[in-house]
Amino acid sequence: MPLIPFGEWLPDVAALGSPGALRAANCFPGPTGYKPAKSLQVTTNALAARARGAISAKDKAGTVYQFAGAASKLYQLVDQTWTDVSKSGGYAAGTEEIWDFVRWKNKIIATDYTDAIQQIEMAAALFSDLTTDFKARRLAVVRDFVVAGNTNDATDGAVPNRVRWSAFNDDTDWTVSAATQSDYQDLHSGGGVQRILGGEYGVVLSDRSVRRMTYVGSPAVFQFDEVLPDFGLLSPSAATRLADIIYFASPHGFVALEGGTRSALIGAGKVDKFFLNDLDYSNLHRISSAVDAASGRVLWAYPGQGSADGLPNRILVYDRGLRKWSLLEIEVDLLWHSLGASTTLEGLDAISASLDALASSLDSPRWAGGAPVLGGFNSAFKSGYFDGSALAAEIGTGEMELAPGRRAILRAARLAVDGGTATISTGTRNKQEDATVFSPAISARDSGVCPMRSTARYHRFRVGISGEWNDAVGLWIEPEDVSAAGRR
Repeated sequence: MPLIPFGEWLPDVAALGSPGALRAANCFPGPTGYKPAKSLQVTTNALAARARGAISAKDKAGTVYQFAGAASKLYQLVDQTWTDVSKSGGYAAGTEEIWDFVRWKNKIIATDYTDAIQQIEMAAALFSDLTTDFKARRLAVVRDFVVAGNTNDATDGAVPNRVRWSAFNDDTDWTVSAATQSDYQDLHSGGGVQRILGGEYGVVLSDRSVRRMTYVGSPAVFQFDEVLPDFGLLSPSAATRLADIIYFASPHGFVALEGGTRSALIGAGKVDKFFLNDLDYSNLHRISSAVDAASGRVLWAYPGQGSADGLPNRILVYDRGLRKWSLLEIEVDLLWHSLGASTTLEGLDAISASLDALASSLDSPRWAGGAPVLGGFNSAFKSGYFDGSALAAEIGTGEMELAPGRRAILRAARLAVDGGTATISTGTRNKQEDATVFSPAISARDSGVCPMRSTARYHRFRVGISGEWNDAVGLWIEPEDVSAAGRR
């Protein structure tokens, strides 16, 4: 029998005859099979409470700055220590509110809706109020404007569907004026603004609609074109950008939006059903997403079944180049798109007692100033990068008839796994209405053969991999190791 490959993860496809994997946990999709995924290696102190948002940015001199927000404080990372840089009196973010950060010139601007919009020059000591004219849930930078969404002011009160922008090239001036081009637009449909992603154009993701925001000059200033009616954003932090493509989780599944106009349903028939059935809808505000620009992967952390108090315990991974998915079953409080901070050899003393004890090699992007790297906060409110030891992976094949039309006797299999320590468990049943029963996991002999003894009409296989490994491609079953059972 030829190699039985570990196909792409397709949890939404029926098990029998599935061309893909029924399970692909704690690994990444590869060109053939799967690659190892690394654990989150934390290197900082803890915030006072869970992170509600974070940002990395370079100033004009190229120095990397990193900021994060919790319910009552804003922090800056200095020599692996999260340092309080809040304004006097701190903050009082609501239970389900997040901190939304943007970089504007040499400044970081942040909002949590409850408090006044905040600002800090990257080299300054503390945050301060940017404006007290209004509050906002969302921020973005579109061309030469700072843009706010889902606003609240003394005149109109809470206007969830409002998009408001500053004066041209002036983040401090929000007075509506034809001369400065500062203005606002109330969107006529689609519900409240969940997220705005900026650039040369803006993309406004609402509860039930997606619009492109295009600069057209006076008098309108911006034109809003609905590009995806009825496809909104599931949660404020469930959208992220990689190059010119925005990836987001909608109430219908996962969507890729290219150029603000062309959409693709990237999870349909693959993972959408799995995700929407697994999701803890009472804790949607805990979803976070980020890109790993170096690998071309997009990740969503979310609270799934069995999560503790809404703590995200799953990460869905989409490889945009391969167009394949996998799942990480780990707890992480927040994902964020970080930049490696320049670290001297002397600075490493605060992280590790010796170079040999470092979890990451010295050529890792985490030590290079400005290199993009995937960051995260753990459940203890500490941050780090996903470059620790390899996670223990588990890959499950589809279900098959080894002797078509007959029950099959299976005696052995061989694993196509490069490196690490692998085991295999056999799942069997005789009728489709029966529950699948898995055998205890067994290891390979020195010959590479995994001896087994099972008799059933339907077989599937689950392979566990631990230690440091390189590739998991599939498994072999030799013709002499399988035969049809006698009829009954």
